[in-house]
Amino acid sequence: MSTLNGQMEIELSRSFKKVSESKMRYRVIVGGAGSGKSFFTAQETIINMISNPEYSYLAIRKTSRSIKNSIFLLLQTLISDYNLGNMFTVNKSDMSIICLNGARLVTSGLDDVEKLKSIVGINRIWVEEANEISEKDFNQLDLRLRGKNKLGYQMTLTFNPVSELHWLKKRFFDIGDPDALTSRTTYKDNPYLDDQYKLTLERLKDEDYQYYRIYALGEWGSIGNLVYTNWTKEDIPEETKHKFDNYFNGLDWGFADDPFALIRVHFDKTRKTIYILDEICQTALHNDEAADLTREIIGSEYVVCDSAEPKSISDFRRLGIKSRGAKKGPGSIEHGIKWIQSQKIVVDVSCINTIKELTAYKYREDKDGNVIPKPLDRNNHLMDALRYALEEEMTGKRVGFLT
Repeated sequence: MSTLNGQMEIELSRSFKKVSESKMRYRVIVGGAGSGKSFFTAQETIINMISNPEYSYLAIRKTSRSIKNSIFLLLQTLISDYNLGNMFTVNKSDMSIICLNGARLVTSGLDDVEKLKSIVGINRIWVEEANEISEKDFNQLDLRLRGKNKLGYQMTLTFNPVSELHWLKKRFFDIGDPDALTSRTTYKDNPYLDDQYKLTLERLKDEDYQYYRIYALGEWGSIGNLVYTNWTKEDIPEETKHKFDNYFNGLDWGFADDPFALIRVHFDKTRKTIYILDEICQTALHNDEAADLTREIIGSEYVVCDSAEPKSISDFRRLGIKSRGAKKGPGSIEHGIKWIQSQKIVVDVSCINTIKELTAYKYREDKDGNVIPKPLDRNNHLMDALRYALEEEMTGKRVGFLT
C-alpha cells in the first residue's frame, strides 16, 4: 500500500509482491489476458516517480503508433483516477510525463530510431508486449542501461506468451538468467478484473481448451490448426511501397471491447501475393476520430467496411471517406478464407496487430480435439477486414462507391 500526494492510496496486487521487491536487472512478467501485469507496472511507475525524483523511465513498444492507446493511455487514466493531475505534466504530443519533483517518463517505438538516439539518462525501461520485439532489439535496449545511478538499472518486460519457440522463453525460462526474475500470472490473480470479463475468459474452455490455456492461463505453447500458414513478415522498404499501385482497404467496426480495425494491402495478381502494408487497431475511437486516422492512411482511396453498421458507414461517407458495406452472404467467410489461403501473404513488420492475429487465428476444435472447419471468432478483427478489402478480387465483380 502506498500513499500518494497525501490523498490517495494505491494497493499493488499481492500477486506481484516478489516482482515489486526485486532489485534484479530484468523482471520478466508473462501472463494471460486480464492478468493485471500492465496495470501493476503502470501503478508501480506512478508510485516510483512520485517517491523519488531520480527515476527516469523509457516506455517502449515495437511501434510508436501502438503506444498512444496502450502504455500512455493507461498511465493517463491512472493519474486521473488517482486524482494526481496536480502532480504530473502530461504532454500528449510527444507522449511524455513529468512529475513535479523532476522524475520523468518518455515513450518511443523501436521504429522511431532518431527519437531513441536522443533519449539519455534513463534508469528504468518498460517494454510492453515484449513478445513483439526481437532479441536484437532487446540487446540494443539493454545497452542503454549503463553508467552510475543511485537507483541502479532495471528493465521490465510484460507480455502474453504464444509460441514455445520464442526467444524470450529460451533466454529467460529455458536457459535462465542469474540477474532475471520471472513471473507468471493469470486472470485469477487479478483482484481488479470485473466478473463479466472473467466469464468471457472462462467460456474459452469449452470453445477451445488449447487456446484457453495459452490466451487465458498464459502458458507457453503452440497454437495449432492455424487458418493462415501462408505468410511471412518482412521489413518492406519505403521505396518498394511507393512502387505499389493496386491498393485495397478493409475495415471492421469496433469501439469498447472490440477494436476499430483497418487494413491496407497491395495485391500483386501476377505473383498472387498480398502485401499487408498498414493497419489501425484501436479501441474507444469515435467515428470522426476513426475517419481522421483512416484518411491519413488511405487518402482518397475507398474502403470496404463491415456492413453490420450502416450508420457508421453513413458517418464515414458524410466525413468524406469513400466507403461501402461488404457483400456478405452464406459461406462468404469460408470462401474468403480459401481464396486468401491460395495466395502468398507478406506482412510488413510494422503491422504488429496483424501479425498477432495471424499467429492466433485458428479453426475451432471440439472437446476431443477434433478440428471443426470454422474459424474461432476471437481476436480476428483485422482478419475480417482483410477479407472485406479483397472482396472484389475474390468475386471478380466491381462495385461502385458512394461518397
